[in-house]
Amino acid sequence: MTSASYELRSGEPGKADFTPYGQNLEFIYYRGPEAILSGPAETGKTLAACWKLHSLACTYPGAQLAIVRKTQNSLYGTVLQTYEKRVLGKDSPVKVFGGSKPEWYDYPNGSRIYTGGLDNPDKVLSSERDVIYVNQAEELMPADWETLLTRTTGRAGNMPYSQCIGDCNPAFPSHWIIQRSNAGSLKLFTTTHRDNPTLWDMATQTWTKQGELTLSRLSSLTGMRRARLFLGQWVQAEGVVYDEFTRDTHVKRRDMGDFQRYIVGVDEGYTNPAVLLLIGLDGDGRAHILREFYQRRVLQGDVVAEAARWWRECQPETYYVDPSAAGLIAEMIAAGLPVIAADHAIQQGIQTVKARSEEHTSELQSPNTI
Repeated sequence: MTSASYELRSGEPGKADFTPYGQNLEFIYYRGPEAILSGPAETGKTLAACWKLHSLACTYPGAQLAIVRKTQNSLYGTVLQTYEKRVLGKDSPVKVFGGSKPEWYDYPNGSRIYTGGLDNPDKVLSSERDVIYVNQAEELMPADWETLLTRTTGRAGNMPYSQCIGDCNPAFPSHWIIQRSNAGSLKLFTTTHRDNPTLWDMATQTWTKQGELTLSRLSSLTGMRRARLFLGQWVQAEGVVYDEFTRDTHVKRRDMGDFQRYIVGVDEGYTNPAVLLLIGLDGDGRAHILREFYQRRVLQGDVVAEAARWWRECQPETYYVDPSAAGLIAEMIAAGLPVIAADHAIQQGIQTVKARSEEHTSELQSPNTI
């Protein structure tokens, strides 16, 4: 894994000391079309992926490569910091374009590594790439990954093979990464802490001081975080309905003026919480939850008062209310609110929301929008 033009170096000038182990090593030499490194925190996944991309850039003159995350701003203090400090180092002949927010890296042999986020994909995905590496691939939606696959079909032609690769921490068990792995489309490499040479000394077969500290910290985590980040298990929190939810994808800042109309969902409760959701519908029919009232031990009149306050603020066109809450429906109608008894098919409603989420994400990330 060296280049004829110059030696691969780590973050310490004059020293090439990266030695991949286990699944990290297998991943580096894998040539299949789709591959992701999975595992708990600090198993060396990101470093291994960065070294793989760097070695490809050195080995194949003119290679067109890319480092991608879900959002562009999340690149700079994470994966690009690892790439620059621990792979390129201070004396590297690789030239950076873009200063503190690099847009690409130019190699002496004509290879280039682009950087970008899927929220701003124009430059990084404007043409074919030989290899695209996705950091924190669990943050992506299926449509994101499939869009990247359309840019790594082999048409770039600067290498004998093309790949879409990534690293990830485990997420929920029905995640698309697991589904593609089970279907045989994607090769999943599962790392352990012994694959990280800074934590595990292969010569002495013992944990390093850093390894003991890291494992002590990670083992102190609890619940789902411990299972994912220490044990490397694909698990989800008990009772989760929408396990596809990610903050980066599903939480956006919007102004009230962005919406054409409003509706409210209402669920009666006392011991269980009473709930109101204010939903704004934009010009493309996407539904955005703008406000939530969620409170236990409130009287029916308090729910009606809250619903009436929302009416005075933005005049929702309809209040959809739990059809079994006949008294609440009657009191809201008496208060002059436009009420409709909602469809109570819970499972159908969940599947409808899941389908709408996937549909709109696919539209936003389709190749035609890039």
